Amino acid sequence: MLNTNYLSFIYSFLLSLAFLLLMHTSRHTFATMMLTLGADLYTVSKLLGHANVKTTQIYAKIVDSKKVEAVNLVDSVFD
Repeated sequence: MLNTNYLSFIYSFLLSLAFLLLMHTSRHTFATMMLTLGADLYTVSKLLGHANVKTTQIYAKIVDSKKVEAVNLVDSVFD
C-alpha cells in the first residue's frame, strides 16, 4: 500500500513539472508573438534574458516559416 509521503512526493513532482512546462510555453509564446508583431530580434533576446542572440533565432525561424506559408496562399490563387 502507498503511504501518504510517497503520494505527496509524486504530487509535488508532477506539480513542479507542470509549472516548468507552463513557464517554457509562456516564454515561447511571448517570443513568437513579439517577433510576429514586428519587434526586432535583439530586443526580444534581451526581454527573454538570453545572453546570446543565437538562442532567440529559434523563434525567428518560426516566424519566417509563417511568412512563407502566407506567400504560398497568394501563389495558390493564381494557379
